[in-house]
Amino acid sequence: MADQTSGFKQITPEPEFGLAEAQRRMQQQLMEMTGVAQSVFHLESQQLSWNPRAYQLFGVPAGTPMTLEAAMGLVYPDDLDLLVRARDQLRKTPGAIELDYRVIRPDGGLVDVHALLYLESDAQGRPLAYIEMSLDVTERKRVENALLQSARLCRALDQVATDGYWEQPASAKGVEPADTLSAPLQTTKAASQGLQRKMRVLYVEDNMYNLMLFDDVMRTREDVEVRMAQNGAQGFEVAGNWLPDVLVLDGRLPDTHGIDLLKRIREIPGLRATPAFMCSADTQPEHKILAEQAGFAGYWTKPVDFDKVFDELDRVAADTDLG
Repeated sequence: MADQTSGFKQITPEPEFGLAEAQRRMQQQLMEMTGVAQSVFHLESQQLSWNPRAYQLFGVPAGTPMTLEAAMGLVYPDDLDLLVRARDQLRKTPGAIELDYRVIRPDGGLVDVHALLYLESDAQGRPLAYIEMSLDVTERKRVENALLQSARLCRALDQVATDGYWEQPASAKGVEPADTLSAPLQTTKAASQGLQRKMRVLYVEDNMYNLMLFDDVMRTREDVEVRMAQNGAQGFEVAGNWLPDVLVLDGRLPDTHGIDLLKRIREIPGLRATPAFMCSADTQPEHKILAEQAGFAGYWTKPVDFDKVFDELDRVAADTDLG
């Protein structure tokens, strides 16, 4: 029954079921109205149950029997450890944990998930079930990332127009310290060697979006500092003033070619033997041969394979005195 005379709706249990069941039904209705997915893993029976929204979120046909192993198999591999650590922490410290992770649906679609995870216990404090309340935040993440990229692009364009190059902000040169539930920072060989200063990388590229992509990826490296320029003249000036440890040069620049720019940079004292890498969309073998003959240590084709880039940077760091 409901009493609405006081401006609110009071729920009273119907004769055929108690207050706890009424609360459960109300919770289910609220979750359906708000699009919240609920996942319950019962510790005693080791059974996993989903509400209809959870099936939609994970892209699994409604009513399909699910196990914890099958559900975890849909989680993005890099995020599995995050969920495991969250559950372990709840065992040690009662409460609730908010976290973000990704799901790979059976059809290959990638979904961003924001979840609230808590451990339900009985009156004696014995754990009964892990309960997760989740929302699909894929579209929100897309909009947030687009706004962030737009803001960073505007700042970069403004600095390029003013100073002639783009330098990572101080807060972006290293990844912020992670909390206990954040994805672990990427560990690199160079970072583990206790370098006295960061390795300086100069990237000369006329395409601003390529510059921003390189900047985003390099921010995952704690041991790397990046400066960027959009043409040969700016790159030559930054190289002379900054003396980078690594040169990454685009093949075709507005005012010169990467090979010609390297020849000029080699005339700067202190940079005559600096490792240089050509980064170009030209994939013809003859271009790679010309770059090698000009003294480039490697040739990176676009789109860039950043695993290869990291391997090359690790090799350079191991052979370079960064004291």
